[in-house]
Amino acid sequence: MSAPPAESAAEPEAQTALDPAPVRSISRISALDGLRGLAVLLVAVGHAGDQLWPRSLVNEVPVLRGFFGGGAVVIFFVVGGLIVTRGLLRDHAEGALDPVRFYLRRLVRVGAQLLPLALAVLVVSRVDATDRTPPAVTAQSLMHVLTQTWNTYTQDNLLASRSDLGHLWYLSVQQQCYLLLPLLVAVLAVHRRVFAGLLLALVVAVTVWRYHVLDTDGWVIAATATTTRADGLIMGVLLAVALPFLTRFRDRAAMVMTVSGVAMVVLIGVLQELAPFQFLREWGIVFTLVTAAMVAAIFIAQGPSAVSRLLSKPALTYLGRASLAIFVWHLPVFAFVARHTTTWDWMPRTILGASLLAAVVWTTHRWFDEPARRWLAVHLRPRPAAYAPATSRPETASSPA
Repeated sequence: MSAPPAESAAEPEAQTALDPAPVRSISRISALDGLRGLAVLLVAVGHAGDQLWPRSLVNEVPVLRGFFGGGAVVIFFVVGGLIVTRGLLRDHAEGALDPVRFYLRRLVRVGAQLLPLALAVLVVSRVDATDRTPPAVTAQSLMHVLTQTWNTYTQDNLLASRSDLGHLWYLSVQQQCYLLLPLLVAVLAVHRRVFAGLLLALVVAVTVWRYHVLDTDGWVIAATATTTRADGLIMGVLLAVALPFLTRFRDRAAMVMTVSGVAMVVLIGVLQELAPFQFLREWGIVFTLVTAAMVAAIFIAQGPSAVSRLLSKPALTYLGRASLAIFVWHLPVFAFVARHTTTWDWMPRTILGASLLAAVVWTTHRWFDEPARRWLAVHLRPRPAAYAPATSRPETASSPA
């Protein structure tokens, strides 16, 4: 499973009566990895502008500044929601859906990065004189990060929380949604049209509620609350549920990828030219829909297209596979470097920050992330029922859920 940065895009294909869409999994997996690679690159570059180099370098350049302004986290939500839900739907069809196992797998998958991060932040906060965050604030912050309540904590304690962990609101929203997802699949998987209708209504409800919260409670809550930011993830779930109905459009998949790819570039470029907080308003709605179109087209395509080949470039796919590590570590690393290089010019500071992040990502991806994936490929696997009609169990192990 993938996405985020919290899942892996890799998954086997099983053709069932509920999901008759045959796809070319290797090219699709690579394209999704590349899409997540682009997303995490945009996120990291945007945050580097707050820590390592002056934003004035790009803020005066129209359109270019949009690529340093954020908004790409929606891609993680859509991709992750789709892939996780497909795995749950397959488990349900095989009589193997087990919410408790799913929760435990999520804890292992995300904990493989969050636990080392928490330990590193705790140690650095005690021995690094430049880290002036009070110990109590660090302890509270780490507790809420590890319990996936970070987004709710910062809504009321923004000034009493570690700013270098602020980006982890995304993982809290994601994991909170995943608490309900297997239960919804267990109840509604056999009624896909009803399920899809409910999900569509939820997307609309979350979007409307976000507008209300933004106008009444401010942008901080609107930008981090699960009830205001879950629309992208729910859209991914909706795509997974609706994929069997979308296969009739597979002949147009290449065109949809091209159009949505161009639209995503244009939308990112114009974001900073619009009114403040457009990522929570109309821009956010359009970007979510365009991302959903791109991801759906990648899934239903019969073969590679120009866009999927571009997304499948090795550098992008590596970034996608390591996106969880990059996402989790980039801001703490940048903040650490910024504290220790206050007298440096921005260029060497940025080079040092990027180099240190690359080293940390390689290390944690190699020694924590990949071992967790391999362990989950053997342990806590769903146990299919002895007989599940109209299904076929894939022989290759799927990625950790």
